[in-house]
Amino acid sequence: MHRKQPISVLVYNQLFPHPRPDDPSSFSAHLSKNLVGEVRIETATFYGSLDTIEARYPGLNYSHAPHRKRLGRFPHHARLFQAFDALGLTESEIAGFCRWEGTLWARERYERDEGVKVRDTTGLEIGEWVDRRSRTTRNKGINVKTDIEVEIEEVRPAEDAMDSEMADQDEEDEESDDEVESVGFELNQRLIQAAAMREQGVSVVMDPEWEQFLKEAQER
Repeated sequence: MHRKQPISVLVYNQLFPHPRPDDPSSFSAHLSKNLVGEVRIETATFYGSLDTIEARYPGLNYSHAPHRKRLGRFPHHARLFQAFDALGLTESEIAGFCRWEGTLWARERYERDEGVKVRDTTGLEIGEWVDRRSRTTRNKGINVKTDIEVEIEEVRPAEDAMDSEMADQDEEDEESDDEVESVGFELNQRLIQAAAMREQGVSVVMDPEWEQFLKEAQER
C-alpha cells in the first residue's frame, strides 16, 4: 500500500496529535528516548542477561502476537501497537518500519553480515508432550476377600400383620366372655341351691357376694 506520507510521520502524528513542549520532536527522538529502553528491559528480563548472541539479537517481530504481548506490557510500546492498528498498517509495512535494536530486522542483518544463524533456544528445555491419560496402570496392591454373612428377617406385609392383630384381639375377647359366663353360671348355681334349701325350711345365707350386692343396691 502506497501512502502519501512516510510511515514514521503517520505514526508520530498518531502518537502525538498535539505535541507538548516535553514530547519528542520526531519519531526518531521518541525511539531513542523511550522505545529502545523498553526493548532492552524486556530482553534482559526474558533472557536473564545480554551476554548471549540470542539476547543481543532477540529478533522481536512487531507483528507477532506473542512478541506484541511481551512488549505491550510497557506503556510506550502499548501506545505504538495501538497506533499501528489505528493506521491499519500491514505486516510488510510494520516489518519495513521497525528497523531498530532488538527487532527482527536487526537479527536478520546480523546473520547476513556475519554469515551465521542465531539459534533460538526458547522452549528447547520443554519436552514433547505425551498424553499419559490413555495408559492403564496395573493395581499391584493386596486383594483382601471378606465373607460377610447377613441375616435377613422376613417382614410380613402390613395387611397380614393387621389381620394377625385382629385375630389375637378376637381370641382375647372370647376368653374374657368365657370367663364372665363361667363366673355368672357358678354364682347362679349357688343361688338356686340356696333358694331350694330355704324352701325346705333350712336357714341358709344366700351368698355373701350376692347379699353384699343386694345391700349396696338398696342403699343407692
